[in-house]
Amino acid sequence: PTVMAVMGTSNSVAMLVLASCMMAGHAFVTTGIPPLACSSKVPALSSATHSARHSLALRSIRMALPLNAPAPAFDLPSSQDKSLSLNSLSGKWAVVWFYPKAFTSGCTCEAEDFQKEAAEIRALGAEIVGISTDPVDKLKEFTEAYGLSFPLLSDDGGKVASQYESVIKIPFIGAVANRKTFIVDPAGQLQFAFDSVSPKGHGAEVIAKLKELKA
Repeated sequence: PTVMAVMGTSNSVAMLVLASCMMAGHAFVTTGIPPLACSSKVPALSSATHSARHSLALRSIRMALPLNAPAPAFDLPSSQDKSLSLNSLSGKWAVVWFYPKAFTSGCTCEAEDFQKEAAEIRALGAEIVGISTDPVDKLKEFTEAYGLSFPLLSDDGGKVASQYESVIKIPFIGAVANRKTFIVDPAGQLQFAFDSVSPKGHGAEVIAKLKELKA
């Protein structure tokens, strides 16, 4: 028998891929997916081994966006009952973080981490903006469930995520955002990209980079 494998992806993306495999009637093997212990409210994804009939290795295509160049514009509906655009953040630093799905373990961990560091990030003159392909209603529920003080934007279809080279297309599910974070300066120029993000402790990484960029 052959093996369907999900290797080295984030917990959130891995769960989506496993769901799509089951919908297609496939079995799977998961490898290299570490459990998360950021929130007691969300169970971590454990590794599992099953028989399978097909072979798949999911990897996102990483293409670096140019730094010191205009960040891709966006204007999307948000969890705060109004649309938010990159242009509306002009004059401030922006921390734009893409994540796969609300209420999954990795995304919850990352959201809680950003919330913990939100005051210090704002003290550095930056606003936090989360973007996923989730519908607005789900983003509102996510915001309320975890007391998030920053807006979450709904990128239906993943068009903006694609412009930021942060989209993954999963069979039977569609486009989801890959876990990446971008720092945009007050002039709308992209100054830094975190292409490989570990949800726990990421807020502190962003703070350190903001201080470095503003020095």
